[in-house]
Amino acid sequence: MIVRPAPNWFRMLFVWHGSVLKAILPKLALMTLVSVLAMCTHGRIFGEKVPLNTTPFTLCGVALTIFLAFRNSASYDRY
Repeated sequence: MIVRPAPNWFRMLFVWHGSVLKAILPKLALMTLVSVLAMCTHGRIFGEKVPLNTTPFTLCGVALTIFLAFRNSASYDRY
């Protein structure tokens, strides 16, 4: 009987083989750069303050919920 050690969750974060991290790393770096830029400028673009409120996040959340519900029901229908 082959007994393998239990994987450590912290080491699993840095596994590159078979990971999607290689594919999303450029997008993740761009979002980090934009976030740092927004934090350093205190939300000002060309001298104008950009209002950041929760309305867009709420609308995206509702749309994502509806989309995931339809995908979930479609997968149950296939099964």
